[in-house]
Amino acid sequence: MEKKAPIVVKDFLLSKAATCVHKPDGMLRYRFATPSYAVSAGADDNSTIPERSRTGLYLQMYDWDACFFSQAAHAAGIEDLQADVVRNFLSLKEADGHVPRTVSPQRIWDSGDYCKPFLCQTLLSQIGSEKARGKETNHSALIDDLDCYLQCYERERKSEYGLYRWRNVLESGVDDNLALLSPREAAKDENDSTGNFLDSRLLAVDLSSYLCAEFHAFAAICTMYGRSALAVKYEKSAAATAKAIDDHLWNEKLSLYCNLNPEDRTHVAVRAWTGLVPILFGVADAKKTKQVIETNLINPDHFFRPAGLSSLAASELLYNNAVRGLYGRAIVSNWQGPLWVLPSALAVRCLLREGYNKEAQELSARVIQTLYEDIRANGTLHENYHAETGKALWAPQFMSWNILALELVAVLA
Repeated sequence: MEKKAPIVVKDFLLSKAATCVHKPDGMLRYRFATPSYAVSAGADDNSTIPERSRTGLYLQMYDWDACFFSQAAHAAGIEDLQADVVRNFLSLKEADGHVPRTVSPQRIWDSGDYCKPFLCQTLLSQIGSEKARGKETNHSALIDDLDCYLQCYERERKSEYGLYRWRNVLESGVDDNLALLSPREAAKDENDSTGNFLDSRLLAVDLSSYLCAEFHAFAAICTMYGRSALAVKYEKSAAATAKAIDDHLWNEKLSLYCNLNPEDRTHVAVRAWTGLVPILFGVADAKKTKQVIETNLINPDHFFRPAGLSSLAASELLYNNAVRGLYGRAIVSNWQGPLWVLPSALAVRCLLREGYNKEAQELSARVIQTLYEDIRANGTLHENYHAETGKALWAPQFMSWNILALELVAVLA
């Protein structure tokens, strides 16, 4: 890594972050954030095809993009954005608890998809940030809406195994993840309808783990505001979900967690980064966490690649770093190999937590060098990168969770 790379990357992130934040507009009654920086939010609200598919510019607010960006935005001097993001999504909640995942001033996109379960974790981040600054805001008015939101997942997405399923692979945010498409189905080259794929039926490692962490976060919030009965309920839900993940999704052969096909009770035995999520979010036990880290995460044969953490293990037969997804469909992101900052940043947090400091520094250095080369060559940052060469692939002008690279810079300080 070049010595000046961390400084250049940090300065770039700090200079662009504020341009992702937009004033209240239309149905978004609070400040909101777009993944792309320096864009006109909602400018494509009347379009049939969004700009994300045409140019790679994201003009809407997306669930986990906004949550992760807002949680880190304080490092760029943007305070209290977490609460605004949560309030915007909850203000669009339907009576049954459904919260949309993609919103803009005049339109809800990706109709029918659920907001991924990060709202409670984001609000808890807000509360922690306030305490650190000696500020105190009462957020208890959001508790009932958050409870309703989580109940929607419990009611609509929970299986008899105590695990959860996505509506489709697009809702997961990991748009062409082979662990959800399942190579057994993908090999048929059926491109007419996502309905032929298993993704809406598979019991998902990532969603189940996100919800486990979300239940813990919500229980903590309830405890803070004296809602003890609700706190106990969700701590029990978190514990039950963690047990179900351990009981049904652990694959000893791969030393990884795998999605489960409930129809034949078999794992989708694919080494995708989503199989790492239980250890990334701290919902796996210590023994399995160590096993996943040493067999998979820091193994150069699988995920620990030259540019950072690959989204699919290099050992997989379908590993690739193509710009676009399967079948030429309008899937412009690619989780079948390329590096994304989010999984890498989460992996660094995990490695530090588990005492793998040297590996955390090495992974941070690889990612920062990749971002530095993009800034130097192209004057921007992208959504994903070639895991072997670091070449920028898709979606220029991308900020979103790239801001988590500030944590990687700190690791290298």
